[in-house]
Amino acid sequence: MGKDVIKIETIAKIDPFRVPEGYFEGFIADIMLKLPERPVENPKVISLWERVKPWVYMAAMFAGIALMLNLFAKNPNNGQDSVSTYASQGLNLTSSNDIEDFYHYYEDELTKIVYNDTIANFLGDVEIKDNYLNTK
Repeated sequence: MGKDVIKIETIAKIDPFRVPEGYFEGFIADIMLKLPERPVENPKVISLWERVKPWVYMAAMFAGIALMLNLFAKNPNNGQDSVSTYASQGLNLTSSNDIEDFYHYYEDELTKIVYNDTIANFLGDVEIKDNYLNTK
């Protein structure tokens, strides 16, 4: 290990880099001469509508939200909505017997649909399935 170890204290505290005298005096002028000249652009004129448009859109959005909340939050029957009131309004059913008959008919139709789907899934062959379902 015959290498000489250089200690920090032995190194002179001088800056090894030098700048020529007067280099920075004409530095900015030299750089500006080397740059290409840009055409002067006129500033874009922004109309009043372009300035106000985002605010108008935001106000319209909040007005739409307020109208939708007002529309969906109102309850015309004061909280007494039920399936029977919707059914009676939609089908003009007047008596409870009519409503019950409607529900029984609806239940029978759903039962038929589920039964036919179960049979169709159970029978794998398309021809047998089509023949069976068309006869019922």
